[in-house]
Amino acid sequence: MNNKNTQKGFTLIEMIGVLAIIGILAAVVAPRVIESIRDAKVTSAIASVNAAKTAAINYYQRYDNFPLDSETATTGVLNYKEDPTSPVAYTPDVGNVDFGDILVYQSQLLEQEKTPIGRSTDSLVHAIGCATVGEGLIGGATYGGTSTTMRFKSAGTGTRIVYYVMPNLTTQEAAALATKVNGPFESDAVADTDFINASIAGSGIGATGGLEGANAWFAAGDSDGEYHAYLYVSHQ
Repeated sequence: MNNKNTQKGFTLIEMIGVLAIIGILAAVVAPRVIESIRDAKVTSAIASVNAAKTAAINYYQRYDNFPLDSETATTGVLNYKEDPTSPVAYTPDVGNVDFGDILVYQSQLLEQEKTPIGRSTDSLVHAIGCATVGEGLIGGATYGGTSTTMRFKSAGTGTRIVYYVMPNLTTQEAAALATKVNGPFESDAVADTDFINASIAGSGIGATGGLEGANAWFAAGDSDGEYHAYLYVSHQ
């Protein structure tokens, strides 16, 4: 009778070889997967801006006015439905709001002001605002109205602009957003910071990248390596 052990298995060398192959594949594939996920999030964020644009245009067609940040901060949610010429605050009071809250409150913007990129804090959240040239925006940037300070390309010489602020984007998120919204860039824009620095609020259109205008501007975020993004929605 043959009692010889006939069980088969992987040798240590074979297992090491398989693990090495898996490690190589992971090193090659993982960055592409991460980049694809980030790309999808940025695309979704841009879709949120487009939805805000549609809601803002509908609002303007109805009321012939965009309420300023200073107005909403002072009087709360303005009820233009009740009195289009001298709007009063909604009752009951719904707290401090911005223009985006008004759009949501009136069901003109069906989703809350939130995008899959950026990081909200206790003092700064995703928001849709409206300001005149020279006024401070939510998050601290100033809309200067010129390409040497900050001006949305699509707003032209508009005196009242509606914008979407996304706070605390990572460098990679901000660069991807700049590429999609402000591009194409010239070949000298290579690093992520090149795409961002090409449109830093207060510094104008940077020489790197060859931009002639921007619909996404950036300011320093709350932490190193983070940026507040300001995107064009509409204007009057």
